[in-house]
Amino acid sequence: MATIGRGCKLDSKLISALIESWRPETYTFYLPCGECTITLEDEQLQLRLPVDGSTLTRLI
Repeated sequence: MATIGRGCKLDSKLISALIESWRPETYTFYLPCGECTITLEDEQLQLRLPVDGSTLTRLI
């Protein structure tokens, strides 16, 4: 996680706009072009996490 954003310039206005469009009750961004949801697959691809097909679950 510490390497996220390394070599990338973050745009504070863009981040603010995304925060304003976030709807926590539906875990969705509401954008002028429609709704956008971040999935676990999106995170896996962006963070380059290895996936071997095994599933980890924990009941609380």
